[in-house]
Amino acid sequence: IDFSIFSYLGIFITLFIIFLGQIVLALRWMKISTMSFKISLEMIIVSSALNMILPAKLGELSKALYLKKFYNYNYHKTLSILFMERFYDIIMLFLMTCYLAYNYFSNNTIKNYILVLAIFIILAILFFNSKIVLKIFKKIPIRFIRVYGQKIYKNINRLLKTPLYALLYTAILWLMYFLSLFFFFKYTVDFSLNFKDILELFIFSTIAMAIPIAPGGLGTFEGFVVLFLSHHGVDKESALISAALFHLLMFI
Repeated sequence: IDFSIFSYLGIFITLFIIFLGQIVLALRWMKISTMSFKISLEMIIVSSALNMILPAKLGELSKALYLKKFYNYNYHKTLSILFMERFYDIIMLFLMTCYLAYNYFSNNTIKNYILVLAIFIILAILFFNSKIVLKIFKKIPIRFIRVYGQKIYKNINRLLKTPLYALLYTAILWLMYFLSLFFFFKYTVDFSLNFKDILELFIFSTIAMAIPIAPGGLGTFEGFVVLFLSHHGVDKESALISAALFHLLMFI
């Protein structure tokens, strides 16, 4: 590995921005759940660490188990917040994909992807604001599903009515995600990528990280980065090494 292609200052800045992202994650959880910052940060660090070593984003489920075991926080409240976290993240991904597709692409596949995201967001809002759905939950014969289903439904319905602060923290969080990738591929390594290139790389790599195959998107992330950078004149060896280093910084 030729470490001369990396800037150590860039590595430090990237690490610092990734750390700030964890802080913002904790602040978002604190705002949605009304927990203390200490508990929120503690739980975010545990779940993030587990996401890096467990497949299929199982670290997210650890939030419910962890909070119940150590702070007696109800499962249905945690599951409701987990849904809202992913929902706000999907909204941000939808907005960025819209920007990318309608400014730089004529590819119908991406526009169809945007349409699917838009439909999901609209259906989710309608679903959790429907009295008919709540009545259906009340008629479920299995008591456990009926009781917990109603609790989760009511919690999500309540959280959807006060979205502004959570959306603000989500926007800041995604800005941290983007800045970490931007500083890494702009200043830590010099592949002559412009702002548009890094924005595209960020969106595609985010989708790759979300594929629940390997722990922390290991392999899928590197594959997307190598594929993208090779189309921008970067040799595959350098592309793979840079992607692996960025993943390592996330793990650290």
